[in-house]
Amino acid sequence: MARACRKHEVRNVNSSTKKRILLVNPLPSLSLYSWPEVGDITGHPAYIMNIAPPTLAAMTPAEVEITVVDEAVEPVSFDGNWDLVGVTGYLTQMRRMCEIADEFRRRGRLVAIGGPYASLSPHVVRPHADILFIGEAEATWPAFLEDFLGGHWQAEYRSTELVDLQTSPLPALNSLRPGAYELGVVQTSRGCPFECEFCDVIIYLGRKQRHKTPSRVVDELEQMYTAGYRSIFLSDDNFTANRQRAAETMLAVRDWNQRLPEPVALYTQLSIDVTRDRDLPLLNLCAEAGLRQAFVGIETPNPDALREVKKRQNLRSDLVADVHRIQSRGIMVQAGMITGFDSDTLESFGHQFAFLQEAGIPMVLLAMLNALDGTPLQRRLATENRLKPLLLADAALDTNVIPKQMTSRQLLKGTVWLLNKLYAPRNFLQRLQVFADQLPVDRVDATPQTDAPFWGRVAGSYAALGSDLRDVPVEAVKLFRGRDTHGLRTALVFYRSAVGVLRRWGVWDPGQGDLAQPDFRSVA
Repeated sequence: MARACRKHEVRNVNSSTKKRILLVNPLPSLSLYSWPEVGDITGHPAYIMNIAPPTLAAMTPAEVEITVVDEAVEPVSFDGNWDLVGVTGYLTQMRRMCEIADEFRRRGRLVAIGGPYASLSPHVVRPHADILFIGEAEATWPAFLEDFLGGHWQAEYRSTELVDLQTSPLPALNSLRPGAYELGVVQTSRGCPFECEFCDVIIYLGRKQRHKTPSRVVDELEQMYTAGYRSIFLSDDNFTANRQRAAETMLAVRDWNQRLPEPVALYTQLSIDVTRDRDLPLLNLCAEAGLRQAFVGIETPNPDALREVKKRQNLRSDLVADVHRIQSRGIMVQAGMITGFDSDTLESFGHQFAFLQEAGIPMVLLAMLNALDGTPLQRRLATENRLKPLLLADAALDTNVIPKQMTSRQLLKGTVWLLNKLYAPRNFLQRLQVFADQLPVDRVDATPQTDAPFWGRVAGSYAALGSDLRDVPVEAVKLFRGRDTHGLRTALVFYRSAVGVLRRWGVWDPGQGDLAQPDFRSVA
């Protein structure tokens, strides 16, 4: 079990009364990844839950009163009389995390910070926290609580061993507001065996993948189902990296899901190389189990860029065909794409657009390359003096990397052009059409007639965006006649979110959708 490494920094607390702990999940910074302001369509205040706070709640003894606040659902109040305020978060939540911690400390509250960002960038978080948690919480949280209930605490708790996921408790879903989220979450593994240069997962969670058993995954799915969730994200850094483990899990999930009166739609993250297995047995099994959407880190169609960052699993002559193989199983691909690799030139923006249109990927999460703390990319660029002093947020319009074959201004201009080109209504609808054309014809999902409340919210939401977008859902529905509309539903929710993000960034210009790529050589 992990213990503190700063044993000289011990402080006493009043242990005479029942302790009250507030756990806060901060609002993330604005990005395509944050899915902001889609509650008017989904009917839920937030899109996807963070299972870290309810997992901590499940590890907390009954003599401690736990309250969980997710700022995506409700604002945090700074007025409560808390014995401890715990704040977690990712890079996208860093700014708000520190603001919350500072305000509670200003009011005299004891503040602890943990989670992925604190573990990877402790030097940033340390000035804002009384107690710092580094590493996985299954070891550090119980160790802290033992000390805390004994009347003292230490300045830092660090996990030094990888956690056996079978020992991690089922999240305490009763600590979350009922009906707050569109997507439930079940974590199936941690870690990734690949070595992508820019990825921090292997730094934080390791390259040796650790898995929950199939029966444990089903138990957690059943818990989510009982709580009312009909769309569930299988949280996994790369679900199909270990083919045997993935197949065993999906066999169990398929048997469970097919017995349900109302089957669950599943989402996950997988690697594009799953399409290279002969006869695609695992991909077919995923579809049979109910997988309806997969986030795929495609990053770029530029093979030189993939080689430079060691994304070797994506090196193949026809990525478009790979994407279509996934789509033909009724699974929508959500693509993670990156601009600003060393091999990228000013022509790369146009190449990305052409690839995504041909592949028919409606949902594109585009961002500029960032060098995250502890990654091989950060170390390499530091030796080349190509890092800006501080990474502020993980957003498409923010990077700490100085690009190699263009100026920072050209990278920004090119990325903004590509975003507007991708999300101009005509181009978005064109990608939807390609996706619809790949879908199997023997499965039809809900239509605007059979799910009137949802489609009514869609129509109202898009009408509120203005005349340039009002007809998008109507035209989109026409593309899916006689086909499964589950992917269409998700794509329209995301598109509403993406356009909202671009507008709030102040860069939305759909008129660029009909224009060829500008000559960025004149940009200073």
